[in-house]
Parts: sequence; C-alpha cells; structure tokens
Amino acid sequence: MTHPVAVVDGTFAGTDLHAVYKLQLEELGSPNIPALAELPHVGPHATGLGKLAANLGMPIERRSYGWQLQHGHRISSADQLRAISHRDSVIQALADVAAGDDVPAVSVRLLGPVTAMTAGWLPSGQRIIRDPAARADIVDAWAEAAGALIERIRSVTGAATTLIVQERDAAQAVNGRIQTASGAGFERSLDTAEIRSYWQAIADQDAVMLFDVSPQLQDTAAEICGVTMDWPQGRSHATEHVWELVDGLVRAETPVGLQLEQHGDPHRDAEQRIRQYLDWGLASEGLEYVRLLHRFDAATEAQAGPGLHWLSLCAQHAGQYVASL
Repeated sequence: MTHPVAVVDGTFAGTDLHAVYKLQLEELGSPNIPALAELPHVGPHATGLGKLAANLGMPIERRSYGWQLQHGHRISSADQLRAISHRDSVIQALADVAAGDDVPAVSVRLLGPVTAMTAGWLPSGQRIIRDPAARADIVDAWAEAAGALIERIRSVTGAATTLIVQERDAAQAVNGRIQTASGAGFERSLDTAEIRSYWQAIADQDAVMLFDVSPQLQDTAAEICGVTMDWPQGRSHATEHVWELVDGLVRAETPVGLQLEQHGDPHRDAEQRIRQYLDWGLASEGLEYVRLLHRFDAATEAQAGPGLHWLSLCAQHAGQYVASL
C-alpha cells in the first residue's frame, strides 16, 4: 500500500525517558517513526546546542551567555560530559522500552552547522560565524558528529535515523541579521552559495535528512536533500511553488516532510489532504516519500497522547483512502 509515514518531531515535558517512549510506541505503530526523546526540563545540555555538544568531537563548555568552544582537543567541561551521558541514556532508554520489538527508525532534531555558528562562541568571546576557519571546523565536526550519532542509534537500538536539521537561523546569517557579541552591530552576512557548500558537505549521511529552513532557503536546501514545510493551504503562487517543490522531490525519490497541525477528525482530515495532494497533479506513488510531521513543544502526556493518536490515524487512513481510489 502506498501511503505517507507519520514522523514525530519536537520535545516533551518532564524527565522520564521511558514514559515518553512508552507513550510513543503504544500510540504510533510501524511504519510510523517516533522521536528520540528530547526533554528540555532536564537542562540546557539536553536540548538545542547542548544536544549537539553531546556529539561534537571538539571541546565546548556552557557559559552564562551560551556554549563556547575551548582551546585544545580534550573534552573536560562538566556540561559537555553531562550532555554525552544524557545522550547515551536517551538512546539506551529507547532500546529498553522497545524490549526487542522492531523500531525501524527514529527521528532526531539537531541544530545544523550554520545555526551552531550563529549560536556558539569562540574562545575569544566572538561568535563562531565571524571566523572563516572556525566555520569550516564546525562543518567538519558537525558531519562527524551526525555520523557518530546515527551509528550509535543503530548499534544500540537497531533503528535507522530520520535527521531533521534545524537551520531556520541560516536566513538570518544570509540577511546579515546576526548581532555581534557587543550587540552594537551585525556580523558579516554569508552568501547563499557558501551556506549551500556547508550543507552539501554534511549531506552524505546514512540517514534520511530533512532540512528545516525558512522559505527563503527552501529551494537551496531542496537541491541537496529533503526539506520540511508546512502543509500548503489555499491557492496562490507561493502555494503552487511549494507543491512544485514537493513534486520534484518525490519524483526524485527524496523524502519530504510536511508539517501538520492537529485539528478535526483524522479520517476526514486525511481524505481532504490526499484530495488536495492529487488535485495539484502529484502522483499517488509519490506519497511513499511523504513524511507527515507533527511537532510537539514540551508536551505533557495529556497533550502528547491525543496528538500521537491523531497523527497515527491520519497517516493510516491516508493510505487506506489512496487504496480505495
């Protein structure tokens, strides 16, 4: 049966990894993809740049103003070591809860290299984005970090990875809107071609990669791999362009993530979206490469449960509806 696959994205409330996985695995079912648990309440080492720090092979430590690279090669920061330990717990907890049941894939949201350049700091106290050599180092380190994380997930859980690369701030770098350390001005803008070269350098991963970027850079990212977008609504030139982008990706057998907001009956919603997809002239066979994303924001169990159930039913009925046409 040709059908889209549901993918969980986002963060969850609390500190109980096992509860997050138990809820996801109970509600979703294969082939839908749960998220590797991200719990902001655990601390700054468990999310955002801290989550990336757990996988970087370069030393970085937490300061009052953010994460700052250290001189040398030895990882010694308590916060980075804490991040590494938490990452290992997050992955092991999934294996424990699955208890031998097949989990084909998990999704992981990770700050992209350009966003890391804008958010992180050099040992000198300046932003990483200011230094061309440091930018190149971050790109190399990011590619190695992503590869190591993907391999660790596979070796511990047996699951493949859908990697959502968070690069919304890349447009700010292109537009010259990243403030300097002093706050008195802005860092030099980066050319789109330079950012594209960074993304190209990290794209060779053993994972499904979906870039989460602003509309300004969606075409650039789609030249390299998959992208995530809000499900297009209405009829306009912008909407038409999004569907053309989706069509081009699925024709190339490249996964594309379409973000859904929960509303209404999932069966009726699924049918409406499938009709919309087909009305724009896209082939039903392309739905195999469509990922239906639903993002949670520090969701409690009471919030996440209904959302996961709705997402699962939406994806399941979408496949059934296509088969009935």
